[in-house]
Amino acid sequence: MLGYGALWTLRLGYADHLAHTDSLANVKRAIELAPGNASSYARWAAINDVIGNDPRASTVAIESALALNPRASFTWVDLGLRAEAAGDLPNAERCFLEAARVDKQYDPRWTLLNYYFRRNEIEKFWASARGASAMVYGDGLSLFRLYWRVNPDGNFILRKATPDRQAVLVRYLAFLLADNHLDAVEPAAAMILKRARPEDLPVLLWACDRLLNGNQLRPALQIWSALCERRLIAYRAPDPERGASLTNQEFGSMPLGHGFDWRLQPPEGVSAARIESLSSLRVDFSGKQPEDCEIISQFLPVIPGAVYRLRFRYRTANIPKGTNLRWRVFDGNTSAEIVPKSSFLASEVPKDEEVVFSVPKPTGLVRLVLAYHRALGTTRIEGSIWLEQLQLGFASGRPE
Repeated sequence: MLGYGALWTLRLGYADHLAHTDSLANVKRAIELAPGNASSYARWAAINDVIGNDPRASTVAIESALALNPRASFTWVDLGLRAEAAGDLPNAERCFLEAARVDKQYDPRWTLLNYYFRRNEIEKFWASARGASAMVYGDGLSLFRLYWRVNPDGNFILRKATPDRQAVLVRYLAFLLADNHLDAVEPAAAMILKRARPEDLPVLLWACDRLLNGNQLRPALQIWSALCERRLIAYRAPDPERGASLTNQEFGSMPLGHGFDWRLQPPEGVSAARIESLSSLRVDFSGKQPEDCEIISQFLPVIPGAVYRLRFRYRTANIPKGTNLRWRVFDGNTSAEIVPKSSFLASEVPKDEEVVFSVPKPTGLVRLVLAYHRALGTTRIEGSIWLEQLQLGFASGRPE
């Protein structure tokens, strides 16, 4: 009995070896040696498709494989594709549906969706879409792009094809941002924010940035405020109605570089660091920085027509007067500069300064920038500046 078992093991091993060759005769012999191995029938069909001349024989082999292993979803898909190519559409659909029934993963559902897409069976397409979305893995870009080819309506896709599962919603929002569908971002982000987790923060900050760069203040502010309220970021939400538009004004936290927080953008030759013990920011210039550059900046939600006063304290080291280091304010809609600019910043002792600026109508968003521009007749600065105690508010009360 032991010898028979060893012989059978050798037989199966030899059959497996033959089944993995590219010879029809070898695979046929493997089937004869181990007729219960479904994968050998599928292998014979694959080789016959390439070097044989009998498509019907391949189909019979696939059917034999399924008779042995009816839960092989990839084999059902293979049979379905053969039926579709032969024009047997009812049988093709049956095979694709069976593949999705026996295998609850994503790939059979993706295949079924593509079949309905090719056949222009739109109702069945959308009926199957939610199941595919629920199982999607990776970034899901191919799936969501297919949805948009069928119906480029972000709200419809969110409602019809996107299950209320956090991971799927995050993938969908990332797709909207990657493919520049900014008008559809707000409702998707709102669903994520209902139960936002720390791991959702990167995509929500990305959404906030894209909306700000696209001059869509209201949804960007809604996302940022919700993140503040849920304490996923350590700030109070901006309150433009009260003039509280400046975030992280004392550099109490390391700037996120996103949304309505400070963006530290020092170019080559400039470094910036938060001094935690002093609640201040230090910027060092090496003298090798560009002649014209932005150092730090922040988007501010503001009231159109309002007059604002920015107060701050600073000191510098080794920065001569008249070297064109100062605060500048830009219209968030047009990128045009709002005047007046601040005076040039150069003081070896701590000094209190302020900048007053009026927001043009209908602007609701401005960008505050610490900028350097080499003044004519000067060399590039080599020195440091410390900033602290920044405050922004209405200069003359909120306008009606």
